[in-house]
Amino acid sequence: MSVCISKIGKAYALSSMIVSIAISLCIFLVLLIYSWDAIIEQGWSLLTIRWHPATGQFGILSMLYGTSIVTLIALVLAVPIGLLTALYIAEILPDQYRIVIKSILELLAGIPSILYGLIGVAFVSTWLEHWLLLSSGRTILTAGFLLAIMILPTLITLAEDAFHNVPDQYRESACGLGLYRHEIILRCVLPMAKPDIVSAILLALGRALGETMAVMLVIGSIDRIPQPVFNLLMPGQTITSKLGREIEEAAFGSLHFSILIFMGFLLMLTVLIVTIVAHHSLSQTERRYE
Repeated sequence: MSVCISKIGKAYALSSMIVSIAISLCIFLVLLIYSWDAIIEQGWSLLTIRWHPATGQFGILSMLYGTSIVTLIALVLAVPIGLLTALYIAEILPDQYRIVIKSILELLAGIPSILYGLIGVAFVSTWLEHWLLLSSGRTILTAGFLLAIMILPTLITLAEDAFHNVPDQYRESACGLGLYRHEIILRCVLPMAKPDIVSAILLALGRALGETMAVMLVIGSIDRIPQPVFNLLMPGQTITSKLGREIEEAAFGSLHFSILIFMGFLLMLTVLIVTIVAHHSLSQTERRYE
């Protein structure tokens, strides 16, 4: 009976893997096919700034810039806070409180992005507008700040798992050598958990790249690169916010539609690469612990 159940389980896992790969491959091919016109007709002219479909100008550079800078802001703000919080939960907080905190964090990670977007519109953008004396609080900085809040639960949960998965024998050996707690953390736990931490950051990056509704509501949605380039208090645009606003306006099969699909294809390709790198890092860690 147990052998039969084991075979059914293996068959189910194998079929699930095949279906997942097939669906991902189909999405990849569909995006590539529908963006082919944009690649052939526009080519390198896509890497310009001006976006004006009525005159045939489809520069996506401002969207690429917006996606990169908003994601960078989110990571700069979230990574230090997330890692320190995860370290505190895993190494200092008593076990009876760890389960409670982990449950709350996992609950926060499941909150729909539209709710974060509404909070951003109602509070974050208003707060930044008054604090920085801006004409509008819907800026690149606001989007990056809100995105950092959104990815924090995911980052903390994954990083805490990374610290918690370090075998206790390493801590005991370090303690036996006379190291203090902070020395055990710095010289033992952090080096051992480094690959998992990198994977956690990359997976959080993948979520940040794909976020749409919350960013769309607070970024201002203006197709331009700020002057100077690092002026984060100006409105901007990301790939996801652009797709969310314009995909319904573009006629199916038109060049405008094809270029929007091409931006989606670039986004999927980026997230796919990040995910593969993250899982490769995780697999290396598992082999080292075996």
